[in-house]
Order: sequence, then structure tokens, then C-alpha cells
Amino acid sequence: MKNNKIDTALILAAGFGKRMLPLTSNTPKPLIKIKNKPLLQYCIDNLEKSGIKNILINVHYESEQITSYIKQLNRNFLISDETKKLLDTGGAIKKAFRLIKVKNMLVMNSDVMWNSHSVKSIQSLVDNFDFKKMDSLLLTTKIENTSGYSGAGDFIKNKNNQLQRFSKNTLNKPLVFCGLQIVNRRQFDGYRGNVFSTNKIWDQNIKQKKLYTFVTNKKFNHVGTKESVIKLNK
Repeated sequence: MKNNKIDTALILAAGFGKRMLPLTSNTPKPLIKIKNKPLLQYCIDNLEKSGIKNILINVHYESEQITSYIKQLNRNFLISDETKKLLDTGGAIKKAFRLIKVKNMLVMNSDVMWNSHSVKSIQSLVDNFDFKKMDSLLLTTKIENTSGYSGAGDFIKNKNNQLQRFSKNTLNKPLVFCGLQIVNRRQFDGYRGNVFSTNKIWDQNIKQKKLYTFVTNKKFNHVGTKESVIKLNK
């Protein structure tokens, strides 16, 4: 029996959004609007519809804009303030675990266009997380389901849904990370640094055979460039 009580999420909202310039020259990426609604609001709406009770949001670039946006929502969200020092994705998660006492946490990138299908994907991820054998569970999709993604692929999986890094000389079809994962606390508590990428954690997970995936067949929109914003708004 899996213990799937996951009621806490961190939204990663601290990045500069340099590839979205000039849109982000005065506006943080999470507040860029698609159909008159900020990306951050899509994240919040889908997490709340999925039954997430506690939401943390990390901030750095143009942090006052994000904090004032959150204040006017009048919700009890926790701000993880990285204004003085950007901690990268792994460091952000480590700090979030220090702010709230939970064993497992959902982590969501804010530069993904979460739509009406996303609630199902979030719930599927939660349902498939088994903290006894998994350190991280990533939502992935086939590369042909992606829009706005410019890489060659991120991972390949085996029959047990364990992930390895994708390399061009492999025969397996590549999977793309969809910006949503569930992670357990123990690996972050045990990690020495404070400024590091989640990629370091994933590499550790791969060595220990503890990096797993749930593959969604839903379309996935990565909002990383000015062009992707224009396209989605059309």
C-alpha cells in the first residue's frame, strides 16, 4: 500500500527568464500572461484543484512583483525568499523543506502552461509515488507531445519506469521532463551544498536506481521563449 499523502507543493518562480527578453525586462517570468492570466496563476489553480493544501513559492528576480501579486490573492502561501542569493532548483527545494515539515513535496516549474488536463497529470503522479522505493518521480512525455521544447530529449526509461539520461546513441525513444516532480526530503537533507541544480539530485537518484517516471500522453507546452508566449496567446 503506497502512502500517497502529498498535500504540499513548491512552485519554482525565481528565475530570470532571459530567453523571454524583452518580455521579462521588467516582469518576472511567472507573471507573464497567457490569455490575460499569469503563468503563476495557472500553477496555483491546478495545484488547488488537485487537492494541494500548502503552497510555497520561491522568489528572486523582481521578487516584490511576485510577492505583491500573491498578497492580493489573499491566500496563506509561504514565500521562500531568495532575493539576496539565488539557490538554483535543487537549493530552492532544500530550503523549502526547511520551511515546512513534510516528508515529500510536489515541485512545479512555473514556465509550463498548465491546462485543464494538468489536474489529472498531477493526481496520476501522486497516485504513482511510492516513497519507499522512489527518491524522485518525474512527469515525462514523449518528445512528439511537446511544444516550445528545443532539446533532443531528457531521459529514457526501462520496463520498471526507472529513468536514465538520454544520449544520442541509444535506441530508446527520448522522454521530456514536463516540469513536475515529487521528491522526498531525505535526499535534500543529506545533500551538502546549498546552491545546486536538481540535476545533481537526479544523477544521484539514477546511480541508486531511485529515479522513476510517470509518462503522460497529454500535450506539454514549455513556455521558455518570447515566441512560445506569442504562439500560446494566439
